[in-house]
Amino acid sequence: MLIRVFKSNQKIINVLTVFLLLLLWIPAFFSETLSFGLVSTGLRWLDLLLMMCLVMCQAVYLNSVVSTYKLVKNNSHLTSLIYAILNSCFLWLFELNVVVLSNTFVLLALHQLFRVYGTKNQFSISFGVGLLFGVAGLIYTPMFIYFILVWTFLVYTTTPSWRDFIVSLIGFCTPLVYYIVYKFIFADLSTLSINEYLTQTFIVSWESFSSSNWLFFIGLLIVLGLALFNLLVTISKSGVKTSRLLVMVLLMFVLGLGSLFLNRYDFLSTFLVLSIPVAIIIANFFQNMKKVWLAEVLFLYLLVTMVMGYFS
Repeated sequence: MLIRVFKSNQKIINVLTVFLLLLLWIPAFFSETLSFGLVSTGLRWLDLLLMMCLVMCQAVYLNSVVSTYKLVKNNSHLTSLIYAILNSCFLWLFELNVVVLSNTFVLLALHQLFRVYGTKNQFSISFGVGLLFGVAGLIYTPMFIYFILVWTFLVYTTTPSWRDFIVSLIGFCTPLVYYIVYKFIFADLSTLSINEYLTQTFIVSWESFSSSNWLFFIGLLIVLGLALFNLLVTISKSGVKTSRLLVMVLLMFVLGLGSLFLNRYDFLSTFLVLSIPVAIIIANFFQNMKKVWLAEVLFLYLLVTMVMGYFS
């Protein structure tokens, strides 16, 4: 039912995304999940509202980017649906955290990066992309790995000059320089250590997973495996621009996996880092499935096991 509804390109579906998120997040207001001492206003209900607003805006914005650049065949709202699910699938994720905050800047950077394709004199865009990834990395250090995406995109989709690389690097380094200067003036610069920032955000072990959590996670891995295969087929059949942008989404997925080695194997943080490319990849898979009933069954399985996980 939901897959068929979200395949529509009507803007009113954005309201359904918001409504679905509200339903999914109701248990969080009554749960007593472990606090990880993350970003907080001091009021749990306000933290939850801020998180919901962030995820809602990110889901709608990501779907808009995907529709603009035709990353999913036929405009739909499947990307926002999948993104909302990925950011709501475990109760531990309902706490306001730096990864979701950082994802906001990653989304903005990704949009600007796609604008580079086919644009002449893209120096200002390249600077902006580097700047946004720099800010994302300051908020959540493993996001720095996504700067590799910038230079790879320039080489793969354009005919770059050395100025493009320098300008994007300057943009990337700008927030870092400001931060180091701030530390120099207002703190002790000698205490600055990279290990201080490569830490776990969610201190959750695999043993904490309930049987319902495992059922959801295994089902998601199966769907993702099928979706990755579908993505490779889609890339081979799409036009030049679409195929190149989808290759960049695939590279983003690989780089996101690499963040696992930068956050001391914090798999939940890596899961959130991957939520952007994974939402696009799975949305593409569900959109291309000819047997809609099968897509509905797969999604219903994920939704049911996810909700069961809230109460187990």
